Amino acid sequence: MDTFWKNTTEALKNFTDALVCNKCRREPINAVTFTNCGHFFCKKCVENDTTCSKCNTPVQPVEIYSDHMINSLTSYCNSIAKIIGKRNFQNATTDALDVSEVSLVPSKINSEASNRKRVPQKNINKKNGKGETILHRACLKNDIEYVKLLLAAGADPNTKDNAGWTPLQEVVDAGSTSICKILLEFGALPNTPGRENRTALHEAVINKRLDEVKLLLQYHAKSDVYDKQGKRPIDYCEPSKDTMSRKILNLLKKGNRMNENSISFNSTLEQSFVVSHSSNTFTIFAPNLREENKKRLSEVAAKHKIKVVSMYQALVTHVVVEANRQNIVQLSYDVMMAILRGNWLLNSEWFQIAMDVDDISTMDFELFEISGAPVIGTPKAARENEQNQNPGLFDNCYFYFALQPKNTYCVNEMELTRDRLERLVENGKGTILKRQPDPEEVTQREIIIPFHIANNSSHPLYKCTHYIIYVPGKDEPRAKYNMPHIKSLPLLWLIECIEKFTLVDPSYLGLL
Repeated sequence: MDTFWKNTTEALKNFTDALVCNKCRREPINAVTFTNCGHFFCKKCVENDTTCSKCNTPVQPVEIYSDHMINSLTSYCNSIAKIIGKRNFQNATTDALDVSEVSLVPSKINSEASNRKRVPQKNINKKNGKGETILHRACLKNDIEYVKLLLAAGADPNTKDNAGWTPLQEVVDAGSTSICKILLEFGALPNTPGRENRTALHEAVINKRLDEVKLLLQYHAKSDVYDKQGKRPIDYCEPSKDTMSRKILNLLKKGNRMNENSISFNSTLEQSFVVSHSSNTFTIFAPNLREENKKRLSEVAAKHKIKVVSMYQALVTHVVVEANRQNIVQLSYDVMMAILRGNWLLNSEWFQIAMDVDDISTMDFELFEISGAPVIGTPKAARENEQNQNPGLFDNCYFYFALQPKNTYCVNEMELTRDRLERLVENGKGTILKRQPDPEEVTQREIIIPFHIANNSSHPLYKCTHYIIYVPGKDEPRAKYNMPHIKSLPLLWLIECIEKFTLVDPSYLGLL
């Protein structure tokens, strides 16, 4: 018996188990999803229902939509089942693919298995020297069937290579519409910036891929995003040159208003496919917990086999802190690190619920996410920025700290050193300069628009890439710069940027 097919069958069984109708527990026929709770069913199963049979949430007819994603995933499961010699996804029970039946696979299929490309059973997202995964390479070779197999086996469609490109951007650039559609159906994020901060839609427009433009817009690709030159996809249209550009221009003018053809992602599946969690990927850092919560953390870690670290490290995924009754925490160095790295920032109430569940990967972490730090919305905005693989807060920004290396600076009751501040900037993907920048040298460089204010050309920092950070007082530099490309700003401005997770207009602080 070929172990490859055994492992593939097991993986496919797990996949199909998650794709059954939540009422009849069979393959969903003409799948529909309830927008208010995210559960999906056969259309016929719920045509007369007024509440969700899974969670009893009331539902109105307008809150039910045809779920193309579920239908497509079911179809692909059936295709893969045929490829490995199994029967189709059955209208039976969740035991549709019985692993014990692998021995019944015809010997002809087994003999052909050695000629097929194998799906790695471990490290399926391992990268080569170029940062490419096996999925990247399959997409570049336009190997549609292999792409399907890899995605069904758990290949991540959103992994970036060394150039910052995801598989989706690769196939859009190459013009493979079929694979583009498959990737989107399996959870590829259409708005992830890649090289030059261009999204897949930028690349589709630049390469005049009309079908890809249409497809990306159906999957909610944003037409109002900006690259590092400050250009939207529509800015790359050249309607005066050819018919294709004119057609693309007309599509982009409609933007995302393609309601009758737009694809609605199932919210339940979106968490499992796009932002998946498992105890193996958890590394928790929990500073300044109360004694009773330290004990709870130990219990949670033991039960779910979660790694806990005593100091903030690059591998940290979740930071748990004590919050007040409004679910707000004060800014601290550790909280700022969590914000800049886009970690989950959770309140300590999570411990109690985590002890009551068998699998923490099924938990809705947003229920325990810190609301403000202390600015409302910042933890979520920073975390979503990381999950969408957007550039860091200080991407393409260069910082020189005009501070004494051994001094400690107090800001909002936080004690910060130059070394700590430099680490904050680096975790926000900024670059540290060891000597003060020369304004004339900076002027000669290519103008880059910072990602997080690229949609606001009137912002005073729109073209600013170089910052000299100082602390008012005896060490304050005598000469300060206020040019479009280089500015001298106090340390308070930097902290405000992190607190609000944006490049703050200095005038809001009474500066410049």
